[in-house]
Amino acid sequence: MINIFASFQWKNGEEIPSDIFPKGDGRYSDSLSFLYSIFVLSGVILVVVASIISLRLRKIPLKDFVNGIYISIPVAVIGASFFGKLGSTDEDWKIYRLFFFWEPGLSFFGGMLFGSTAAFIWFWHKKRVTKISIWTYADCIVPNILLGQSVGRWGNLFNHEIMGKKILDYNMGKITWLPDFIWHRLFYFRNPQTGEELNYLQFREPLFLYESFATLIFWIILVFIIPNIWKLVNKKPYKIDPYAFPCKKNKEVRWISIDKLREYQTQSPILYLKNSKGELSLKSNWMWRKAFTLYEADYISSQKLQKVILDKKENQLKALNTYKKLKSNFKNKIKIMKEKKEYTKDKYTKELSILKSNQDFIYSKKNKSSFKEFIKRDSKELYKINNPNNYFIFHAGTYSSIYVIFISVLRIILDSFRDPYELSVKMIPVLNYLSLIGILVLGIVMFISAQFIAPKKWRESGWLYEKSY
Repeated sequence: MINIFASFQWKNGEEIPSDIFPKGDGRYSDSLSFLYSIFVLSGVILVVVASIISLRLRKIPLKDFVNGIYISIPVAVIGASFFGKLGSTDEDWKIYRLFFFWEPGLSFFGGMLFGSTAAFIWFWHKKRVTKISIWTYADCIVPNILLGQSVGRWGNLFNHEIMGKKILDYNMGKITWLPDFIWHRLFYFRNPQTGEELNYLQFREPLFLYESFATLIFWIILVFIIPNIWKLVNKKPYKIDPYAFPCKKNKEVRWISIDKLREYQTQSPILYLKNSKGELSLKSNWMWRKAFTLYEADYISSQKLQKVILDKKENQLKALNTYKKLKSNFKNKIKIMKEKKEYTKDKYTKELSILKSNQDFIYSKKNKSSFKEFIKRDSKELYKINNPNNYFIFHAGTYSSIYVIFISVLRIILDSFRDPYELSVKMIPVLNYLSLIGILVLGIVMFISAQFIAPKKWRESGWLYEKSY
């Protein structure tokens, strides 16, 4: 085995780092490779903790979330291992090693596909009991995956993975500005395609670092900045109704007595500031809660509009049952005819004509489709009474949709720096980019639906923790 460091001078003529050392058989390894699993585990823990905080801030019970973790995380790990190792050509490779998740080679998209599918099935199963929609959970959990990615990617450094294009000697300045513990590790011990140990040192771009920084920055944007944009772009509540929103910025009413205060119906009591005169005022966050977040539409009006939606659903079910019953009666008549040997083509045609002319059958056939009922549903009025001042807001589902859009765009950019073998779809760049574009399109469709279509078409009252939807 040739010493791969023999002809290479480290920065400033330093010795070979002590944490990169030869194994007993002469091969080189990284003594800190155990940090890979620690960083990945830390990333998962951070996602869970951040999601718990998000759920608690919205006062959503954690029981179903915790049970969802027990289901989705193991499934995600298996999926990440399966997709990450699929297509491997290592001479020691066996099919059962697809599930060796403790070995290098975990696919982020494989983990997302398996984990999100398992979580979706679980929350879909529970939503009719808890009355908490999947969108609500998604917005509290999915954006925090960015934080987990940001931390987990550092494990790839110590496992010598997720690197980009080769850096030639005259371009070494691109990485030598990084701390030594980073740039000293920007090479592969083995050929990632064949698994054969390399006998030369070839430095590469730190793609893991780019992704780590990008996901951390966008996590901050998606969790702390975007959710507050609506407060900046909307007309301020105290300008719409000064006597309902006394505050420092309200030039007309900064403090107000209780008898003059205009109250709104809210899901929970509004917390006011109180001065020595007993007058009340609002902090900015409570002003927005009173104006929209906690605002509750008139119960009777809300129930009337909800009844219209429920009646349409009920009519569709009745139509479906009527259609099935009439079809069943028709089939029974034909069956009896055959048993009595009275069946003829003319009699069949006559009975079919009678069935088709039946007004109940015509109506039920036209209205039996649950899909058509779903598409034709209209909740504009219900949405309107829950947002009477027509504030622009990001509705439930938009944050998770934005995550899908961002992560697909990021991967499209970063994958252009990777070797074909290291793509999610190994050695088939066209298929890899088509799949990423498909995910991007899915994210855009999700965003358009969640933000512009679903709120005014499929909104229903009675769902908890989902005012924005």
